[in-house]
Amino acid sequence: MIWISLVAVVFVAGGTWFVAKSVRTRATVLAAGLLAVGAYWFLGKPDMPDEPLESRIEDLEGLAQRDPEAAPHWIMGKMLEASNNPQGALLAYESALRRDPNNINVVTDLADLRFKMSGQVDPATTQLYQQAFAAQPSNLRIGYLAGIGLWLQGKTTEAEAMWADINARASDTGPERQMFAALRQMFGIDPPSPVPAGPIPKSP
Repeated sequence: MIWISLVAVVFVAGGTWFVAKSVRTRATVLAAGLLAVGAYWFLGKPDMPDEPLESRIEDLEGLAQRDPEAAPHWIMGKMLEASNNPQGALLAYESALRRDPNNINVVTDLADLRFKMSGQVDPATTQLYQQAFAAQPSNLRIGYLAGIGLWLQGKTTEAEAMWADINARASDTGPERQMFAALRQMFGIDPPSPVPAGPIPKSP
């Protein structure tokens, strides 16, 4: 839910302010906390209600029955991820991708899982996001993450061109622009917002 993310931001900011003893430490811890919240925004579904594990597994089993062409290893990966077994899910997705390199569901889920597990968009993850975005150009989230990976590799011109196109297509009233700006700060693309100065709490 959205309010959970907002509460997390408040707690991170408040804890950072009162525990840290220097502005630099406060800024560092705050950035780390925002990165975690940002990852949830981009990879999770903050506007969706909680789903019990049993219900999610039943849905995945139903998907396998409704779609005989769905890669069995992809379904297995979804179930392992739902069961909080990311390493097993990673192996299952990789196995599914070897069998069907053009399955965009597998490509996207593998890219997201790699991002969630590492907190980084490395070259392999970037390539997956690029492949997924090429097949689904309306999915602005995966396109922006592909751009993040390109920028981290030093391909700044290509990344900025991709982001410009995505920003032009993002809704003026939706949360995408704000989330993209937060992601840029989290990866050091834009400078973090200044931390207001204040009295340093005394040690007990």
